[in-house]
Amino acid sequence: MQKTLSQSLFQTLILGIVIASLLIIGAVWKSANSFVVENIDQDIALAEKVFDKVVEDRQEVIKSVSNVLSRSFDFRRAVGTQDLPSIEAALTSYASRLNTDIIALVNLDHTVVVSHSDIFEAGQQLQSSVALVAKGKDSGFFVVNDKLVQLNLYRVEIPTLRYYMLIGVEFDKTLLNELKTLIDADIIVSQPKTNNIIITTLDAAVASYLLDKEEDPSWLDVTFGDELTYFKRNANISSDIHLPVDITLAVDTTVSFDAFTSIQITILAFALIAMLIALGLSMLLARNVSQPVSNLVAAVNRVASGKYGATLEKPSKLKEITELANAVDSMQESIKSREKHIRYQAQHDVLTGLYNRNYVEDYFSSQMALSNTVQVIAITVLGFRTINDLYGYQNGDNTLKALAQRLKRWPGTSARLAGGEILYISHEPLQEDQLNTLRHILEQPVESNLIAIPVKITMAVVNCPIDASNSEELFRKINIVTDEAIHTGAWCVNYRAELEDRYNRRLSITTELKRALASQQDELSMVYQPKVDLTTMKVSSMEALIRWNNSELGFVPPDEFITIAEQAGLIEQVTTWVMQQTITDLAYFRNKGFNFTVAMNLSTQDIQNKVLLSKLVALLTEKGLSPEALELEITESDLVADASLAIENLTELTARGFHFAIDDFGTGYSSLAYLKNLPVKTIKIDKSFILSLASDENDQQIVHTVLSLASIFNLKVVAEGVEDETSLDILKGWGCDVAQGYYISRPLKVADLETWLRNSPFGE
Repeated sequence: MQKTLSQSLFQTLILGIVIASLLIIGAVWKSANSFVVENIDQDIALAEKVFDKVVEDRQEVIKSVSNVLSRSFDFRRAVGTQDLPSIEAALTSYASRLNTDIIALVNLDHTVVVSHSDIFEAGQQLQSSVALVAKGKDSGFFVVNDKLVQLNLYRVEIPTLRYYMLIGVEFDKTLLNELKTLIDADIIVSQPKTNNIIITTLDAAVASYLLDKEEDPSWLDVTFGDELTYFKRNANISSDIHLPVDITLAVDTTVSFDAFTSIQITILAFALIAMLIALGLSMLLARNVSQPVSNLVAAVNRVASGKYGATLEKPSKLKEITELANAVDSMQESIKSREKHIRYQAQHDVLTGLYNRNYVEDYFSSQMALSNTVQVIAITVLGFRTINDLYGYQNGDNTLKALAQRLKRWPGTSARLAGGEILYISHEPLQEDQLNTLRHILEQPVESNLIAIPVKITMAVVNCPIDASNSEELFRKINIVTDEAIHTGAWCVNYRAELEDRYNRRLSITTELKRALASQQDELSMVYQPKVDLTTMKVSSMEALIRWNNSELGFVPPDEFITIAEQAGLIEQVTTWVMQQTITDLAYFRNKGFNFTVAMNLSTQDIQNKVLLSKLVALLTEKGLSPEALELEITESDLVADASLAIENLTELTARGFHFAIDDFGTGYSSLAYLKNLPVKTIKIDKSFILSLASDENDQQIVHTVLSLASIFNLKVVAEGVEDETSLDILKGWGCDVAQGYYISRPLKVADLETWLRNSPFGE
């Protein structure tokens, strides 16, 4: 649970006061306790000295009296004659003079002869006497009949040692009270270990309680308890004589601690007053601090909700509050600035400064909500990746910036979606001539770093809300129209419903082709169409052609799915499959004794993929075939797209032993001049010129011209599309090298081809 500032201040002050009070009380207790203990130690030391002095004085008195008695002629004679009445009379006389009743005559066997005390009886053997003689002591303390006595042993020699005289002093209550008066401390005499009281100046119950209590009174006992405040200590009295008892001194410290208790009460009273003052101060501080802080909290909450303004309505008297308010104001400005920057970044493309997809989605949704009519034009820079690869990413970025600047001059809203994709929303529909004008403006070469970069674009037009009424539908249909424009090569395509079917088919082809390439299947297959050498009229080569019969789509023409594979990035997988199957089939025919070569089609991407070409060499080596067994066919359009790169790649492959042919010759450029620098040995005349060769004079003129030019360049010519014998004879008469077409044979699977080779007149 959270606390308010006033509660925190109050608790802090109270805690400080309590701690200070406890420290003071602790210091006072320590001082008082030390004082009392020091006094007790002094009393004990004094008691020991007094006790020793009393014992010593009594011993001197007893010694002097005993000397007189032992030298008395009458006493010596009575002892020598064993005159017991006389001995008793002497002992009685001297007992009164010594102020003691303990006096007895003991023989050398330590048996009492005469006793003046009721604690000794005649005929009793005394262990105390034995103990003194055994230890060579003249004096000692003993407990006799639960009484503490000091016994002094004196020799009676007549003239030799005949008896011992025992004179003792009982430590009775009278003696202890005299000692108590001298040392100002109560005395407890007790049995060792058992703590049984022998004699004490205190009440027996109090004495037993003190002996059982192990520790001195605590601070709580002294301050709040009703217990006795006695401090007790053991006294080491007559250290040269063994004591058969424990002597404990108990000092009453009530008076000493009364002053301490008074100080405690005073401290507690002041602490209570301080707490009340602290409460008042906390309320005052809360009013001066809590309110400005609450205002700051409210201001920060306003900032969090997007509302900015003054933090404090009135300046605070506290410096820290003022500094905090200034910091909050500074934070507001920083947040406003960052918010503006973030909002710009959230709505704009960083590179071009155009709006981005997020803004377009919101903008389009708002236009549709207002039922406005807008024309959305998706502009795609064709080959933008190639621009980056050829001219560098910096020049590619400069190209996009230049297109953005050109587009900003046109009224409307422009946005960059991704890469070379730009969206232009026109409030007034543009007609075809206006769109064409915009295209020409955008396709002007871009000058960047002294380089003129050519630009080619295509446009996809979607009219809203007729064609699309929400953002998701809009972008989906833009993709469809753009895809159609790229596939058809048209510079501008308007959305039509039938485009979705073609787009969906392309998606289906892409999906199914991925599945077919990734799984073990029999949908993909290879067929081979024979080529006949017109000089020998025998098969010299085969063209490898891929076929695809899909369970969902049926038969898919190669021209259709190969183009889609190139655009979807699947062409490498397709080419790899074709290479593996073709080389496997070629090795099979080699094992059967056939020596024809196989022509295999490659795309521009395949030619540039050096890893793929290395794989081709490895497959040939694995099957024991040489590169001369393959002829690689490349379309004319692929070659002229980048002639310098084509020359570099083809030259490298030619050095490895591969032969190249130009496929579909005549459909792109009608000149052979660019071939002089290419390592190409064969050209294939496109079948569009051969199909009607027997009847079309124009085709005859074109084919004849091509054959003549090929002869000049020393190139081998293959005519594909031979459908009749007349065309075959014409080609043979004009010097064509190789013919291919349905007149000779349709494309055949491996098994059918083997049968054809063995039965056809064109077979080897």
